[in-house]
Amino acid sequence: MESSPNLDSNALINVVFFDEIASTSFSDPEATISVLKDYMQTGHFSRGPLEFTAQASIVLGGNIDSDLERKAPSSRYRHLFESLPPELGADTAFLDRLHAFLPGWELPKIQPENYAQGYGFITDYLAEIFNRLRRRNYQTVINARADFSGLTGRNQDAIRKTAAGLLKLIHPHRTADDLLDKEIRPCLDLAVECRGRVVDQLAVLAPTEFRPAGFEVGIK
Repeated sequence: MESSPNLDSNALINVVFFDEIASTSFSDPEATISVLKDYMQTGHFSRGPLEFTAQASIVLGGNIDSDLERKAPSSRYRHLFESLPPELGADTAFLDRLHAFLPGWELPKIQPENYAQGYGFITDYLAEIFNRLRRRNYQTVINARADFSGLTGRNQDAIRKTAAGLLKLIHPHRTADDLLDKEIRPCLDLAVECRGRVVDQLAVLAPTEFRPAGFEVGIK
């Protein structure tokens, strides 16, 4: 599948999802990835003489060969980014801009009992809820309550944004002013784990440039 995303739409939508990323190819890989890297770093991108600012998230979705008995990725992989298209999986500058790696092999499969038996939200309604939640800024809470001592700017940014998003999903009934430490802690821990997975794979891919994660984030 060849992908040539219309990046102008980033200014209008919440998320750009690349499905089956392993089988995706780009008509102009160098230019596309350059635009993606700049956008993921700054939130800006250009089309001709015009420059746009957007907040759409970038999500890469796909499958990875797994060992069903061990419930782990196949041992044939040197690192877990090998399943990406080569122009992405070997570009450490691109990979370092990823905030989180969510291991699908650790997630339970959706079963019939997971669906609502009574009242439930239709997809469009739930999507509108998520859209409105984006207007709430919980990053200020993370900045004020989390201790990022010793972490690089990109690690801080990744953990901050992931933790803020989790807070909105898990505690949508709370405001930024009344969140408790016991509510913030699990979100921070998961954000650290997901960012750590990215850093650990970068350490395998480029050991002279990256070290395994091993970092912690405290609460002030």
